[in-house]
Amino acid sequence: MENHAYNAAGRIEGEKARRLALLATNARAALDSDVSAVRGYLDEIWEVLGLREPVDENVTLISVTTDNKASHKGGLTPWQLRQVMARIESKLGATIPLKELSDVSGLSYSYFSRAFKATTGEAPRDFIVKKRLRHAQILLLSTNDALSSVACACGFSDQAHFTRQFRRSVGETPLRWRRAWKRDGTTGIHG
Repeated sequence: MENHAYNAAGRIEGEKARRLALLATNARAALDSDVSAVRGYLDEIWEVLGLREPVDENVTLISVTTDNKASHKGGLTPWQLRQVMARIESKLGATIPLKELSDVSGLSYSYFSRAFKATTGEAPRDFIVKKRLRHAQILLLSTNDALSSVACACGFSDQAHFTRQFRRSVGETPLRWRRAWKRDGTTGIHG
């Protein structure tokens, strides 16, 4: 008998929630010491959620990398990068002023922008847009929410803005992309 871990509101409950929390905690701890172990934890999280690995079967989510190049002169330190990433993650659905991110890092606004780009290879605004689009892709695969709801949940000002950004990055509209990957009634979530 299969354990249905989602309640009516779509939240994960019970044993799956506990297992996901443990895996996420282990993955976070591994980021500081053994980055290669993080992939294993993330693979397990995908398995627990019953999601297809998007890299398989030609589903390509927008890549958001944070290759820490802080050893290069002018980059963010690991603690600064962690603080900034945590703030970005916590506010994906809201406006994220760059001044707020520079304050979190303890750097001036102008120096923060240069240090962030030296560390991630992207300007802060571009990085945030990619994070939002990746989050939108996950929502598009795992929910049946309206595009306007997905746009709002991911911090876009409106559905039109979301659609323009999505098409620019992915090459097709969110609706077409969703339909292509939800073929045969598959939502990317099993169980």
